[in-house]
Amino acid sequence: MQCDDKDKAEQPSTEGKFTFESAQDVKTLVGYLRAITDGFEAGSMRFTRKDLDLVLSPKGLVGFAVEAKGKEGRMKLTLKFHWRENVEAKEPEEDTLSITPGDAR
Repeated sequence: MQCDDKDKAEQPSTEGKFTFESAQDVKTLVGYLRAITDGFEAGSMRFTRKDLDLVLSPKGLVGFAVEAKGKEGRMKLTLKFHWRENVEAKEPEEDTLSITPGDAR
């Protein structure tokens, strides 16, 4: 049985791997970050491109890692989030992170 693109868009997968990489302007990136933030607040987020459609539903404690580095004019910021479905939540960790917009010198 074949499913057309409309059927695929209506029934996203909850398993699999979604990847997307490209160069974007800052305004577009801010939109993506807002959509991810809104998805965390709403309890689910949907990632779509022409051949992939995946829904993630974070609940409970979410693992978070941030890495920022700069070397010889090349900058990199990596954000990672991870969680397990159907696992009882642990207590939050005590370590805190501060992220400040602009020049915080």
